[in-house]
Amino acid sequence: MNINIHKYGDGFPLVFFHGWGFDSQVWLALVPKLKTHYQLILVDLPGFGHSSIMDWQLFKTVLLSQLPAKFALVGWSMGGLYAMHLALEESERVDFFISVASSPRFLLDESWPGISKEVFEGFYEKISDDPYRTLSEFLELHGAAINDRLRYLPDRLPSSQGLKFGLNILETWDFRKKLKQFTKPSYFMFGRLDPIVPVKTMRFMQTEYPKFNYILFNRAAHMPFLSHMDLFINEIREFIK
Repeated sequence: MNINIHKYGDGFPLVFFHGWGFDSQVWLALVPKLKTHYQLILVDLPGFGHSSIMDWQLFKTVLLSQLPAKFALVGWSMGGLYAMHLALEESERVDFFISVASSPRFLLDESWPGISKEVFEGFYEKISDDPYRTLSEFLELHGAAINDRLRYLPDRLPSSQGLKFGLNILETWDFRKKLKQFTKPSYFMFGRLDPIVPVKTMRFMQTEYPKFNYILFNRAAHMPFLSHMDLFINEIREFIK
């Protein structure tokens, strides 16, 4: 079983988890802007990029053996769920937690403003049929400049098996109760134009979890780290001091 990890720079470690359908390459544009102050650790999550499919416990064990004693976590979308899971279970090693366009629960239910299962399944069908085109269109829709899209696409396009594995995580993982007990510095970032994790999720979380920090990128959709990169980086630097 293998977890693919890339490390850049020196300084306090920032561990980055990507979203569903992508791999660690989606973070590469941030590297030149952050590596002079931090060590960036970019991880391919199970079933994506060059990482094997594996269950949570094995992933955590293998990953932690390759990480420094202390670090900050940055998780986007599905990666936010992975980061939250790790932060909740290994809080003594996680000094800071940053969630980007993510939440403790993705699916809509009677008590949570998520998105419907049908939306996930529709996107799964599109990406299974034509992953390159679907991910390229997704990047364009959510803020990546057209001439930059190629650099953010996965190094290895996701397999149907990997997509199903990630989809199951998006549909089943739920950390709403556990998050209430979390005490480490946490920052939740949202895009006002995000159709996947809508702004009402942030409003709901601000009521349910008032102790955490929040920011709304007013002109961003689901990828504020690309569409508003300089602001995103500045927020990270201000938060992790």
